[in-house]
Amino acid sequence: MDRREFVSKVAGATATTMLGTSAAIAGSDSPERVAGPSSPAPAHQIKRGVTLYSYQQAMMVNGMTLEDMIEELSDMGAYGVEAMGQAIVDNYPDPSDQWLAMWWELMDRYGTIPVCYTNFHDQNLRRSRPMTTEENLAYLKRDLRLAKKMGFTHMRMLVGTPFDLLKAAIPVAADMGLWLGVEIHAPVKLKSGFIDRLVEIADKHPDSFGLIPDMGIFQRYPRPYLRERNIANGTLTRETALFIEESFKKDTDRAEVEKQVAKRKPKPGDTAYVETVYLSNSNYQDPEDLLPLIKYSRHIHGKFYEMSKGDQYDDTTVDYENVIPILMEGGYNGYICSEYEGQRDMEMADVDEVDEIRRQHVMLKRMPGES
Repeated sequence: MDRREFVSKVAGATATTMLGTSAAIAGSDSPERVAGPSSPAPAHQIKRGVTLYSYQQAMMVNGMTLEDMIEELSDMGAYGVEAMGQAIVDNYPDPSDQWLAMWWELMDRYGTIPVCYTNFHDQNLRRSRPMTTEENLAYLKRDLRLAKKMGFTHMRMLVGTPFDLLKAAIPVAADMGLWLGVEIHAPVKLKSGFIDRLVEIADKHPDSFGLIPDMGIFQRYPRPYLRERNIANGTLTRETALFIEESFKKDTDRAEVEKQVAKRKPKPGDTAYVETVYLSNSNYQDPEDLLPLIKYSRHIHGKFYEMSKGDQYDDTTVDYENVIPILMEGGYNGYICSEYEGQRDMEMADVDEVDEIRRQHVMLKRMPGES
């Protein structure tokens, strides 16, 4: 999808969003004008960005450069940048002054904003013994210093980061003006002792620690690509596959579906696909459970695996439709940074990360409250 097509789809999406609203009925081109001066401004401020990790294949295989990626974000109005130092920084973790000057020149040229630095922390540098908290903290400080130099204000910590390391890192990050967020990644449950421990820390350090929900916890359906690949390989029957998927969406009991599939003289792939579909939402969380955690969240990972084809621009697996209203209700103020991971299960020739991310941003622009 090129810029002209992206802009046209976004323009059409904006018009579609307003149909049936009070703004459309009143003939206004702006919901704010209809609300009137006495109405309070929306409490939420959802902004768009991309983690450059999303372009991993385009970068490593197809030669997409750092400037190419930054230009791409700017071109579609997704100005928030998330990045992993090991992936983009020359001479990581000690880039030259020239490289840092180039980084800032890119930010200025394309109007992009360093939002979140991904700390990919290797806690297994030693084979002989586990690293101590002090050793881990020294390792982490390198990324904190680098994130500060690059202008990032948030740092994403992986879900497996030890609690003692988090507690030791908070005052260091606070002194640098950085906010640390632990990624809430599947299979973590929003209602769990793990989350309770993080919230307890966040309550003590509200300006320097919190949560980064990953949208993968709201996956509801399997990827269409996997179905189509198995059909093409002759291991799955299309009619049976679609029957299984529709039955699942109707909450038909799995045992009943297995019984019906068995009557179809199934291929082995048909039988196995029942399990694939019925386990696709095994990590799905109720979006309502996110509501009390939004006040601790300053960044969100917009995980997705596959957008729909054609002109629908829908996420085929993740429940954005029901999560975005929850973020609005909770007054979320921050970026949703796209994290495309569909390339992991695809044949290389089928991967088009740039187009998939653009399609997601058409979807996000359609959603009320997003900018």
